[in-house]
Amino acid sequence: MKTVLRVFLGMSITIALIAPIQAQQVTLRYAGTLPVTHHLTKGQNMFASLVSKKTSGNLVIEVYPAGQLFKAHDIPSAVATGALDIGFNLTNVWTKDAISEINDVPFLFRDAKHAELAWVPSGKLFSIYSQVLEKRQMKPLGVMFFGSLFDISSRKPMSNPADFEKQKIRTYGALSSESIRALGGSPTTMDPGEMYLGLQNGTIDAAITGLTSIDKRKLWEAGSYATIANAAFGVFAVNMNLKKFNSLPKEYQNALKEASNEVFLWSVDESAKEDKASLAFLQKNINVTVLSPEQKKIWAQRLEPVIKGWEKRASEEEKSLRSWIQGL
Repeated sequence: MKTVLRVFLGMSITIALIAPIQAQQVTLRYAGTLPVTHHLTKGQNMFASLVSKKTSGNLVIEVYPAGQLFKAHDIPSAVATGALDIGFNLTNVWTKDAISEINDVPFLFRDAKHAELAWVPSGKLFSIYSQVLEKRQMKPLGVMFFGSLFDISSRKPMSNPADFEKQKIRTYGALSSESIRALGGSPTTMDPGEMYLGLQNGTIDAAITGLTSIDKRKLWEAGSYATIANAAFGVFAVNMNLKKFNSLPKEYQNALKEASNEVFLWSVDESAKEDKASLAFLQKNINVTVLSPEQKKIWAQRLEPVIKGWEKRASEEEKSLRSWIQGL
């Protein structure tokens, strides 16, 4: 563009000014599978808002919740191949490595605050997990906390191992399936979006999921019993296609990581709050059993072979991580 500069002797000269270069706008698609009312879907939207603010609106995150783009078990391959930019899932859905299943090791995590100490973005657990995922062409941006996991929505009471005999039970991963076998049940893998109909039509007798999922997915309408075991802790990894991440300017990469860290911290307290609210809601509407310390001991004894099986698959580094987490 041109402008006229007037100087004090009545003369004028014309100079050319170069307009500032505008940052290139980039749009990324971010897929999830949880209902729009779930706190992790709110976390997706929070992430998108933070990224927009940090990049002056030049990095746009389009959020697609509730399985609008891909089912849960299809998201990892979509991210790895570049069919999808960003996706989130329980860590065990992304790979079958022992470190990805560490959140399903029975009764490893005490609560959200304990899990926070283990999964802090600057810590060794997230660092090692990231190394594994990057070998599979995915860049972990961070994690979000789902909360209590390995809880049960069922058509009959299921608080004692004897209740599991001959029951078809939906599971969400390899370790959860091993746990169901150890308790005496028959595991069947099923996408989370199919649990409601499965319970309703009797395809399954029960579904292993999380406390907030029983609430937000309205499983309590199809299964009039719930058992809150809190035997695992749900950690959702937020992963991006590695090639796409590396193609972005450094400032955009930093914005993605910073926003993810902020959402992680938010999710710690939010997951605990939502677990508490969902428990109160379910107790008002269906028959709920919260495992007592004595019942948890019985479950832990039955699940000991699951832990030993995980340790056989785990590397020395991964086994040391479990011991480290127990000592936090």
